[in-house]
Amino acid sequence: MESSPQFAARMKRVTPSDIMELLKTAGAGSYISFASGLPDPALFPVDELRLASDHVLSTDGGAALQYGPAEGYPPLREWIAKRLNNRGLRVKEKNILITNGSQQALDLAARVYLNDGDAVCIENPTYLAALQIFDSCAAEYRTVSQDDDGMIVDDVERSLSTDCKLLFALPNFQNPTGRTLSAERRKQLAAILDRSGTVLLEDDAYHDLCYDGPTLPPISSLTTIADTLYSSTFSKSIAPGLRVGYLCGPEHVISRLTQLKQIADLHTGSLTQRIVHWYVTEYDLDAQIEKLRAVYRSKRDVMLSALARSMPESVRWTRPAGGMFLWMTLPESIDGRALLGDAMSQGVMFVPGSGFHQNQQGSNTIRLNFVSAPADQIVSGISILAKLIKSRC
Repeated sequence: MESSPQFAARMKRVTPSDIMELLKTAGAGSYISFASGLPDPALFPVDELRLASDHVLSTDGGAALQYGPAEGYPPLREWIAKRLNNRGLRVKEKNILITNGSQQALDLAARVYLNDGDAVCIENPTYLAALQIFDSCAAEYRTVSQDDDGMIVDDVERSLSTDCKLLFALPNFQNPTGRTLSAERRKQLAAILDRSGTVLLEDDAYHDLCYDGPTLPPISSLTTIADTLYSSTFSKSIAPGLRVGYLCGPEHVISRLTQLKQIADLHTGSLTQRIVHWYVTEYDLDAQIEKLRAVYRSKRDVMLSALARSMPESVRWTRPAGGMFLWMTLPESIDGRALLGDAMSQGVMFVPGSGFHQNQQGSNTIRLNFVSAPADQIVSGISILAKLIKSRC
């Protein structure tokens, strides 16, 4: 990696994203891609967004193309606050900051809390781009294990009893594993946070993509004392290209985050915020979400069936109740990065699992996206992967 003596010391920990590098490669060739975090573009509400754009520009074009408040478009913030109250969060417009996707929400939250060397408690594995954010803040890590019910709460309590400044959690259909934190563990975790005073950064980007079982309450809705920041996005329910997400938290924290937002980019686009607001107020967002759920549930089931038919017994994988990803564990003798090279030579892409680990463990794990590819390509791609894996077992 190129460096310079003029770069800040923290740049030593700023590294390329495996996922973004694979996306560039995918764009230059023809692949069955299980690698990306891309939603299915066939499900974007293009016609409705065209009408929304026309309406906004014809009725409010001056403001839509002008600078706006750093906190975000007030009617959209108010709509989000009402939506989050339905999830059990007791918030108002003043508790909402509009961001450029939930990725910026995580970045701003990390910068407002973390000094160089501060410890962050994370699941292992966890969201790759969050690791990049925490690395750029020169954070240290306390890792906790997972099982099928999500992060193991006893591990969290031990970590928070040391010197952790922040707990980062993805309770719903976690990226990369697809696991969901159980209802009982959410309650236990909220109590631990209240006792320890540790700040919670809860990433709920996949909240709407629930295919099985009830929608569980955010951890943030269960705490009574601890400061909590809750982030989500319209990228998964409407379209990621709009780059509209949000961060919810105590008013005094949102105020400081807003100041950082001003430094970063002044504000999220005035036009796209208004398009999103018009869409969610004039169209049926819940109907759009139900359409996504139906299609993605079917694709998940196609992938799970293909895996069950073709993979050797030594391979294990998660069975997500929602989201976009499942996690595969290969025999220890198989390296995910080496497998990727052979898979790409046969037109299939995925993300090796080691990049989702803070310590680059998990060399025998991979992440598979089940929503991007058409169903027939899912079947073909899994068949190719299974043959490559069997040849290594």
